[in-house]
Amino acid sequence: MEKYIIMVFKPRNTDCKDFDTEGGLLIKKQLFKLSIFCLIVFVQSLWSPAVFAEQKTFIIAGESALPPFSFENEAGELTGINIDLMEEIAKYNGVDFKYIPMRMEEAEKALSNGTIDAIVGSTYNTEKDNQFDFTQSYFTMSQSIIIPSKRKQDIHTLTDLRDSHVVLDHNTPVISTFLNMRNTNLTTVSNQYSGILTLLNNRADVFIGNKWTADFYLKKFRQEKNYIILDEVIEPADYTIAVKKGNQSLLLMMDHALTELKANRNINEIIDKWVMPQSNQKIARLEQFIFWLIIILTAVALILLIIYIWNQKLKKSVHNQTLKLHLLNKDLEKQRQNIVNAEAFKDQILNNINNGIITFDLDFMITSCNAKASDILNISKEMILNLMNHSQLMKNFEDLHQERNGNDRTGSFRILVLNEENEQKVISYSMHRMFNSEDIQTGYLLSMSDETEKKTLEKKLITQEKLHALGQLVAGVAHEIRNPLTSIKTFIDLLPSKYDNPQFRQVLMEHLPTEINRLNGIVTDLIEYARPRPPNITNCHAHELISLLAFHKVTMEKNHINFEQTIEDDLIFYIDLQQIQQVLLNFVLNSIDAVEETKEKTIKVTIDKENEKTGRITISDTGKGMKQEELNHIFEPFFTKKEKGVGLGLTLSYRLIKENNGDIHVKSYPNSGTKFTILLPLYIE
Repeated sequence: MEKYIIMVFKPRNTDCKDFDTEGGLLIKKQLFKLSIFCLIVFVQSLWSPAVFAEQKTFIIAGESALPPFSFENEAGELTGINIDLMEEIAKYNGVDFKYIPMRMEEAEKALSNGTIDAIVGSTYNTEKDNQFDFTQSYFTMSQSIIIPSKRKQDIHTLTDLRDSHVVLDHNTPVISTFLNMRNTNLTTVSNQYSGILTLLNNRADVFIGNKWTADFYLKKFRQEKNYIILDEVIEPADYTIAVKKGNQSLLLMMDHALTELKANRNINEIIDKWVMPQSNQKIARLEQFIFWLIIILTAVALILLIIYIWNQKLKKSVHNQTLKLHLLNKDLEKQRQNIVNAEAFKDQILNNINNGIITFDLDFMITSCNAKASDILNISKEMILNLMNHSQLMKNFEDLHQERNGNDRTGSFRILVLNEENEQKVISYSMHRMFNSEDIQTGYLLSMSDETEKKTLEKKLITQEKLHALGQLVAGVAHEIRNPLTSIKTFIDLLPSKYDNPQFRQVLMEHLPTEINRLNGIVTDLIEYARPRPPNITNCHAHELISLLAFHKVTMEKNHINFEQTIEDDLIFYIDLQQIQQVLLNFVLNSIDAVEETKEKTIKVTIDKENEKTGRITISDTGKGMKQEELNHIFEPFFTKKEKGVGLGLTLSYRLIKENNGDIHVKSYPNSGTKFTILLPLYIE
């Protein structure tokens, strides 16, 4: 079970005035944010973590001139608080983010069009809430007033800005405030960098903007002594991540990561890394101030608590009873709503899955069914719920009914559905017992799926495969028999005119028997392939399998082939020795042909144990190898790359291995050799 830590987060460096102004309103806002955050955490607990199992790169837009939150470094890459935060989110969820610098209006258009996936550093407002979805806030900050040092005595608050030329970012939430102020000359720019330049070039009297961004650019242009930043609290705004409306999966992913980062205080570390210019002395003074402030507030709270307890003492009894009644009523209402939601949730799941579901009680009376079960059985839902009157359907489940006290059952059967077309369906089913929270059986669950179309397609596929194999076999037989028949026909056609020619008779006597033997060999292989004898399975030692290979050692030595063999001692197979010897002989002969034209000529035979029940025979060579196209056809009848080969050797070997309850795997690459791995059963006492 996942644990979620709920926090109301406020960055360490956020001005305290942001939370002191209009205290009641801000408390309501914080409570609203807390409610939304709790709702997000609840949804996250229901959300499957497998949503982002598949790796994906998300495109994230950020302001290119909003230091220290997001700005382009010397390499032209986005960096800052927002980017570090997004990297932590990406690392937490195991995804990749690609960052693109954009102006905010361009980014919002791109997000609406689906060109990008999210905007980091977007400020929340009700107008944008109709266009995008926003994550929980990770930073709250108000706008500040930046003025020349010489005007320090003239300007202290917003009301002092009347008759002044004010420049500000047109995306800032404070713009509506200035539009409602009289006698104010207002200039808007595309970003805060342009606003600072306007102020530094004396084209405006005042700049309203982010104090961290302003401080960054004033230091960059070495103007921090000529301008001051007033700590006036103006329109606090939440910095969030905006996603496209309806993209709940990405929104929940980011919210879940933000929750964990807040719980672990990782966000504080990221922000402190960029916005902590104070010296240790300032921090010490601030800590001392906070210490005494806490003591004073604690004393005041104790006094207020004593007064409150004294004033509430006479009302305590009535208040407690009223509170109990209120809580009981609220709890009952919550339980009723939870039951309604659970029923609706269950109904939606049951009616939208591809399997038919029917539930029974312990007496095998139906308690519920979903729409898919009604479609599969071609019976109305009302009729299924009154199933005891439907003898045909109960007859199909009679075997399950009789063994309802046994183990869960799985199987398949045919049901003749009595409809207008007399349609016959193939239904796959499984019956499971159901238990309550106390592990007491409460009934049974029947799950079924319509396999009719699947079975029909399987029959068609099997028929096509048979026809394809038959076509290949016929074509191969015709091709292999045509060649010797052509030679025989040629000799017969020439026989009347050249019979008296001794040289012709010599050629005839030399080649005609060869072609006839070739025809006989093809027919013999076909008969053996079509009607192989049953295997005579007995125990045989591993050394017996390679006894026939000794006859080919002379050929290998003559062709300078290095032959290596490794046999594990006391290895006994449970196979037909003669058939498997024929298989090994075929593979070794193929390896001899494969290494004939290579520089390095090596053939290795290894016999060892795969596991307790299976032995492994490996035949590898350093020959010319095969392409993938050849590997796909090597076990097909009459497929061969040899000039004098028939193409039935590997086909027969494959069948013999399968008849001996074995399997075979092949690996081969051009100019890198071939490796055959044969798996056969071992004798188990």
